[in-house]
Amino acid sequence: MDVANSTIFFAQAEKICREVFERLSGNLFESIEIKQFESSYFGVDEADFTKEQSAFFSIIARDSVAEEMQTQNRNVVISNSFFDENKINFFVITYKNRDEKKYLKYQKFFESLFSILFDFLKEKWCEGTVYFYNGSISTIIVRRAVDDLVTEISKRCCKYNDVSLYENINLSLLNVISDLSYQTYEKGETQGMIYFTNDKSNADYLFEFQNYEDYGFFLQDNLKLLRKLLELTDVKSGIGIISDTNRIYGIGSVKSGCFCHSVIFEDDHKWTLFDEENELLTMKNSSPVFVSNLMTKRDFVNYASRIFPEKADSEKDEISTMYNIIKALIKQKKGTILVIMKDAEKHIHKYQDLSMIIKPVPLDERNVEKLSSIDGAIIMDENCVCYGFGVVLDGLDTGTGNRARGSRYNSSERFFNLYKNEENTGLIVFILSDDGNYNFFPEM
Repeated sequence: MDVANSTIFFAQAEKICREVFERLSGNLFESIEIKQFESSYFGVDEADFTKEQSAFFSIIARDSVAEEMQTQNRNVVISNSFFDENKINFFVITYKNRDEKKYLKYQKFFESLFSILFDFLKEKWCEGTVYFYNGSISTIIVRRAVDDLVTEISKRCCKYNDVSLYENINLSLLNVISDLSYQTYEKGETQGMIYFTNDKSNADYLFEFQNYEDYGFFLQDNLKLLRKLLELTDVKSGIGIISDTNRIYGIGSVKSGCFCHSVIFEDDHKWTLFDEENELLTMKNSSPVFVSNLMTKRDFVNYASRIFPEKADSEKDEISTMYNIIKALIKQKKGTILVIMKDAEKHIHKYQDLSMIIKPVPLDERNVEKLSSIDGAIIMDENCVCYGFGVVLDGLDTGTGNRARGSRYNSSERFFNLYKNEENTGLIVFILSDDGNYNFFPEM
């Protein structure tokens, strides 16, 4: 691909990558590039460059790319090698500091996602396709990554004599689970639990269907029955529907040590997929949700001490209270905004028509939950004294908003951009989404 077409290619590739990252992890994407190695790099003539040699040398080349990126202190994801015009090629995505705990928690999904993303770009590069961007590609890539992860469960569970039956049945497990999350029963939203296991004898049954062949299959045309059966399950007691993703065997729990996956349904069309006890993926309203792990107290103390340096040495009690307040808000799992600013008492009067101004009251993890039930921001000072709540934030539109995020996030960013100073001190804006994810301005 010539230089001009390569420039166009990467402009579109960058747009797709940025949209994928925005859907999942916020504004983390930085750049995408290609690394290429001539066959002569390995001292091998092109005519002698066999497929067997290619596979071996590609590993060496990938290690070389990784070592180069490491010396540059860059955060990268590197594609598998692909061959075009007798060159070994790698795509390299550079990203800003990612949430490592989140990435490791959902590693299987992210690995699937990057594999699909890179495969798409490799195909376009090798075809010489220059114009390939459209607004739905990022959605399709994310959807395929989710589908692949869920489909792999079906392939592992739906077996007969150790041969996967998945390829022989018309089944999309993702569609069934997703559609089931929208079903109601006597006006009640879907809640409950399903176990997927590769052997029906792995379960201890409360109710085992002797004629389970008559109860149909785990398919979309059987959603009403599945929804009724969920009424017999109990997440707290570990009681769920037993299935191999094809047949429905009964109601019970999986024996200790036996292979299984499970899915737990909650209100608001939300479901979470587990590999035994490890969370693989959470979906809400048909979109993936990645909940950040709660920050450690040490991390927050270091962060808040930088924003309010006068609290760093002698008055850490206030910072501990800040941490407890934020921890309480996160555990409440309700979207909200908390503004912590030095001149909160003076500032709140600017919003007297857009807020509920109250007599100053010290906040803690107990009374903050009441205030968070009202839409709008809570405003307190660095001593954890609150002056108002339900505040509708204004701000400075810098054109750097994140369209993948909602109004709560974007209005908070605009507010921060308007009132921040060059030293990034004296102001923290904490944004909590309904799905449990959170962000800070300035970034931690």
